Amino acid sequence: MEDDMTIDQVAELAYVSRSVVSRVLNDHPNVSAEARERVLRVIEEHDYRPSSVARSLATDRSFEVSVLTPRRGDESLANGYWPLLYSGLFERGLERGYFVSLSMVSDRVEDEIEDRARDARFDGYVLVTTEVTDLVASTLDADGAPTVLIGQDSSWDAFSSVDIDNAQGGYEAGRHLCDLGYEEIGLILGSRDLEESTHRRRGIERALSEAGVAVADRHVAEGDYSQESGHAIVQAWAERAQMPRALFCASDTMAMGALLALNECGYKVPEEVAIVGFDDLPAAQYAIPPLTTVRQPVYEKGQAAIDLLVDQIETAETDPVHTELAPELVVRQSCGAQQET
Repeated sequence: MEDDMTIDQVAELAYVSRSVVSRVLNDHPNVSAEARERVLRVIEEHDYRPSSVARSLATDRSFEVSVLTPRRGDESLANGYWPLLYSGLFERGLERGYFVSLSMVSDRVEDEIEDRARDARFDGYVLVTTEVTDLVASTLDADGAPTVLIGQDSSWDAFSSVDIDNAQGGYEAGRHLCDLGYEEIGLILGSRDLEESTHRRRGIERALSEAGVAVADRHVAEGDYSQESGHAIVQAWAERAQMPRALFCASDTMAMGALLALNECGYKVPEEVAIVGFDDLPAAQYAIPPLTTVRQPVYEKGQAAIDLLVDQIETAETDPVHTELAPELVVRQSCGAQQET
């Protein structure tokens, strides 16, 4: 590989202009077949790989995108959801030829966030959760920056987005518990400020309504997707002797906290309390007992977000695309059903 070779040298050897090489590198259609063949032959013979600087000069792009993600509680790195998502973002970015920069943000540094959102070196942005969207979406919209949301936020339908069908996931979980014959079901939900939480609740309540199962107000609690909140809610129900026969937790992390609290309070799972989570994080299959859950393709969400963003950057397409991935129920021992193989 000739590290010192430049795009101008490729052009000279191929008997074309520098702009023609640029168009070939970027698979632009406005190149004759003969010229394209000469350029590709030189690239192959000399194992030419354009540097990031050369690519930027040739395309007026930096080939770097910024991912802005929330910094709160266990949702930085300790929660297993986030490493999966980041892996999908980073690896797909490299596959598409873009470096992915990650910043964890909160409203305590709002001024710095806006500066970050206006950083000219980024070709586009991925915003993770409505917390981040609320902070910077208006700035990016005003600047016309290519932007993709991960998660649901109807306030910003003008941006492309990727998420799962959260309502369907909640429905699958609720229908499964009802099919198993449970009539006293507790709901440990996520924050009502997040649309995904609203949709998951809507889905499970639809399933319970279809089955004629009513949920008592005392068996509905709101957590924050952390293990601590799931643990605290179940512990409180146990102290008041109000434990339902089955639990739906709107995330695996809350389900993990709930499992620990059930164990500490002397409840057997699933013999006395069945439990279903949501996400299918890697740890779910190693819980005691292994956790029945609704699988969402977290890694694939990251990949899809990068694909949407890069396509928008490279085509200058402004019409938003909303991608919705399908959830899948994964049956394990914690719900009392026979485990699927």
